[in-house]
Amino acid sequence: MRRFITWGTLCLLTAGSAGAEQATAPMTLEQKRAGTAPPSELTLEQALTLLDERSPWTAAERARVDVAAADRVEANILPNPSFSYGTQLLAAGVNTGSSVVHELSLEQPLLIFGQRGVRRELAERNVSAEQARVKASVAERALAVREAFAALLTNQEELRVLEETSVDLGRVEKVVKGRAAAGDSSRYDVERIEVESRALEVEVMNARASVDDASGRLAALLGIEGWHPRAQGTLRITESLPDLPLLWESAQQRRPSLVAARARQEVARGGLDVARRERLPVPSVAAGVMLTRNDKSTIAMVGVGLPLPLFDRNQGSIARASAEMQAEARALDAELAEARAELARAHAVLEGRKSALVRLERDVVERLPTMRRMAEDAYREGRGGILELLDAFRSLKDMRVLHLKQMETVKVAEASVLFAAGMDAAP
Repeated sequence: MRRFITWGTLCLLTAGSAGAEQATAPMTLEQKRAGTAPPSELTLEQALTLLDERSPWTAAERARVDVAAADRVEANILPNPSFSYGTQLLAAGVNTGSSVVHELSLEQPLLIFGQRGVRRELAERNVSAEQARVKASVAERALAVREAFAALLTNQEELRVLEETSVDLGRVEKVVKGRAAAGDSSRYDVERIEVESRALEVEVMNARASVDDASGRLAALLGIEGWHPRAQGTLRITESLPDLPLLWESAQQRRPSLVAARARQEVARGGLDVARRERLPVPSVAAGVMLTRNDKSTIAMVGVGLPLPLFDRNQGSIARASAEMQAEARALDAELAEARAELARAHAVLEGRKSALVRLERDVVERLPTMRRMAEDAYREGRGGILELLDAFRSLKDMRVLHLKQMETVKVAEASVLFAAGMDAAP
């Protein structure tokens, strides 16, 4: 009984120490990354980093590269040897050697004309093309993230403007009610400003819902469930973009879609090289033995085989590869033309949006505080009514929101130019 108790105690102690070691084992990098909560407030750079490092969509896209990389394994594999067995039995006539002969041979094809080399090169080109396609796909998703981030930032700023306007209107409401209590204003003024305040509260509620919606859209693009981020940054343009010719030079070298099109063209060219190389015959060597039963003799056999390309010289594969290379060349030309037109359009839109923003800030936004102050002073001095005062508040709010929307359009237009020029892509 004592032995049983001692044995059970040792087992419990061993299990406890193993569990403690397992609990204190250091976490791997993947476990830390998966367990790290995303920031509640993030910048655009952090959002793009999350897209690159933690997005399930990005991980799924990059997994396609491993599928293409499997072609490397196939390109390095040698053809299998073939084993054959045959027997000769004397059916009739005089036995000149042995009535039973067994033949065993092993044949190995030889790729002596560089077929493996061109196949390996084609496999590498396929991997490069898939990597370029993934980069182009991620660049498009990054553009969507930039636009979603700008929308979230705009909605946050719009909510702030509405909340500030609500606070200011509440302050004026107290003044109006005070004047009504003193007999200096009518009951209509009180009712009118109360209605305006309640309507503004509804706008604030809708603005909060818009912020939640924009936050959820950004979280969905990044593939993070149950996350409600807030954007940190400014809608002001921080970069001075070069002229259109320099942007086009950058686009030709760095735009991911053009890089992917060139990679596909290289794959087509590699496919043509493989088709041409595989029209060459593949010789084979064979070795074996012949075993006779009666005389117990063994005869060694050595042979060489060579296919004769009289009819099938791989014409079909060569024709198909040539057509694919021409099709990819035309696709690249079409991609270049489309990219240039898209860049010109995006650049023109950006310039137009920036001009409109400059004019709005110069002719409208700078004059709003003066208009508001004049309306408040006129109401206090009895030279203006409640309608003029509310109209001034409403105009100030609408113009500030319009200013935010205009800055958002400029920011989105800037992101479109960066995308079209390939300047937002990693080198």
